[in-house]
Amino acid sequence: MEHNPPPPNHAAPRHMPRRPFLVALAATALLAAVEFTPSGAVETPPLSALVVAGATSTSRPYAVTPRPATAVDSAVLEREVVSRYSYRPLARLLGRRTRDPVTATRIARAIVKEARRLEVAPSLLAGVLLTENPPLDTGSVSSQGAIGLMQVMNFHAGEFDCASDDLLNVESNICHGARVFGSYLKRTGSVHTALLRYNGCVVSANTPNCHRYPAKVFRAARQVRRDLLQYPTTVSAPR
Repeated sequence: MEHNPPPPNHAAPRHMPRRPFLVALAATALLAAVEFTPSGAVETPPLSALVVAGATSTSRPYAVTPRPATAVDSAVLEREVVSRYSYRPLARLLGRRTRDPVTATRIARAIVKEARRLEVAPSLLAGVLLTENPPLDTGSVSSQGAIGLMQVMNFHAGEFDCASDDLLNVESNICHGARVFGSYLKRTGSVHTALLRYNGCVVSANTPNCHRYPAKVFRAARQVRRDLLQYPTTVSAPR
């Protein structure tokens, strides 16, 4: 098929994300409810997250043969966004919850780092953090003695190979919280059960209605993923 050359003095923008990628992201962002699918080989709840990608453009003046619709997992799209833009989409999202952009960036960096180490979606760890500590209060201590952003119990301090044992430190708290969750995930092979254990909901319940905790985390994680997938449509290139 013959292609018309671009008009003079109209250079194609550089470093723009590829059109199919943006189409898939836009379709995902417009879905009323994108279900959360944790990544990795472990057993997970049967929550699918599919969008239709590969839609054809209607801006061309000539007929185009439609391509078959392709199912794209939103978990795959999230990995693409994080791979392309690193912690920046999450930092922007968290920045809306705090007046401290430096702290938001530190939190986002730490979540992306730990998610990569655990081989889970950053939206999952962010969902845990936002369920435990919605206002992002780094100095919070619960009535049960849980500390910081991910509400880590003091007896976990120093239990893992984190850079610091100070649970009031942003990076240390997230490192400890992520690795506590990771240990439960490795032991049980189930995201749902690992979340219950993270919340202390095993035999005795320290938290009222603790069995609702996984659903709360998944709900927060879905919202995080929706926001992450919108990021490439608002920027022209990685910074």
